[in-house]
Amino acid sequence: MQTQHIQIADMSCNLFLPKDYHESVRSYPVIYVNGDVPIQEIITEVNQAGYEADFILLSIQPGNWNDDFTPWSAPAFRKDEDAPAGLAGIYISRLTGAIKPYMDTNYRTKPEAENTALFGYSLGGLAAVYALYKTDVFGMTGSLSGSLWYDGFCEFMEKNQPFRKDVKVYLSLGKKEKLSRNPRMSKVAECTERARDILVGQLGVQNGQSGAQNVCLEWNEGGHFHDIPKRFAKAVVWWISYEPA
Repeated sequence: MQTQHIQIADMSCNLFLPKDYHESVRSYPVIYVNGDVPIQEIITEVNQAGYEADFILLSIQPGNWNDDFTPWSAPAFRKDEDAPAGLAGIYISRLTGAIKPYMDTNYRTKPEAENTALFGYSLGGLAAVYALYKTDVFGMTGSLSGSLWYDGFCEFMEKNQPFRKDVKVYLSLGKKEKLSRNPRMSKVAECTERARDILVGQLGVQNGQSGAQNVCLEWNEGGHFHDIPKRFAKAVVWWISYEPA
């Protein structure tokens, strides 16, 4: 496995390259990930599922998780925390305006939207879904245990339209996440299902496709922090094995 730490646009990133990257002249699809993730464990899970990690993966560490991955300001999540600043729009602009162009210039990427994915976990998953409504750069979005309960987010989705109608969306959630003692976070299952239904109605309305073909909601065992690498691997496998019905 070839993984290295790099700086792009003053942001700390971890880069995974396929095992044959330096021996070939091929170009590869790219998965961008909101937040630092256990790359080695994810790749191991993908391999154990019977798939080759034939892609580039770049994880991007935010300056502040609660600020960079929230679409607008809202009350603090806990009493001992500051209110999230809602800077996801700025983060997404840096991702699409600086980080992706750097990757496309300096590495052998397949730059087209259909070969470019954006994944995220928790608030990172929220930001990944938000990006659907801010840019057409990504042809696939993975929101894993995404914080889609965030104040006003489903209402925002209903009032707006994704930039791409052909985007593929993978949502996943742990079956026990709705048991959170936090009254806002306990709405996560209800809000994730609502987000799924909204996206089904908004996507795949061209070329004779149904929106249901473009959107997957997968339920996992456990709570919010259970089997995170495996949940990422499931999203990766869904994307690389996707075939429209």
